[in-house]
Amino acid sequence: MIPPPSEQPFHYVSVVMGDITGYLGDSVTLSSGANSSWILSKIEWSIFSNITWIATYREGTLHPNTDRFWQFQGRLRLNISSGDLEIRDVRIGDALVYSVLLKDIKGEQQNKNLRLTVTERLSKPSVRKVFSMLKDSHCVMALQCSSSVKDTHLSWEPEAAFEDAFWRRNPNTNVSVVWTSYSPNRNATFNCTASNGFSKASRVVTERCQEPDVVGETRFPGIAFVMLLFGIVFGCVLTYCFRVNYFPCINFLNFVFMCKMTCLKLL
Repeated sequence: MIPPPSEQPFHYVSVVMGDITGYLGDSVTLSSGANSSWILSKIEWSIFSNITWIATYREGTLHPNTDRFWQFQGRLRLNISSGDLEIRDVRIGDALVYSVLLKDIKGEQQNKNLRLTVTERLSKPSVRKVFSMLKDSHCVMALQCSSSVKDTHLSWEPEAAFEDAFWRRNPNTNVSVVWTSYSPNRNATFNCTASNGFSKASRVVTERCQEPDVVGETRFPGIAFVMLLFGIVFGCVLTYCFRVNYFPCINFLNFVFMCKMTCLKLL
């Protein structure tokens, strides 16, 4: 004999607690863990040990009620098909244990607890050059990486092609320094990564150390050649002007002289 519907037993399933991370100012979705084959007739999301409802749904109602608790007013969205609860504009106070009670049209029920951890999404760390010098034909440089977010782990890594020596040190959790000594006249690229166990953010910095004599060898010979060329042109034009007594060309001589003086300033 089949008992009437009111006397039919229901199955109750308790699901263990899960953990989820939300970021300040972002949205986070709390999964109900409902069986995909269920057609939900009741959804109850609550907080605290006294089961304070924050979002509920009953079969037969047009819309779920998501404004039950002042803390979440205007920030909740309940999916009545899956039972998932979305929290928008996540705040520090949202870091709580959430409970959800589900019931399908066949009378089966399920309960699940979720612990929400709220943290600040990491931005790229700041990097500055502490010093850079040329000593004994080697570039010696120090870079400092820092983050404004508390309890952040910072780490340095050179580019894959970098084979010279480097040393790292973390004075505290929000600052890390790297020292290196490498051959000059080439780039040195380092990557600083900030992490807090939930997310990561990196910044890449490239520095170059140049030997002064290398700069001189590449720059001054070219200027000297230009000066020599101006001298030859200036002499030829001056000789021509005095021989033919052609004074209008004086303006051109002034132009050549100004160009010559500009080159002298560059030396």
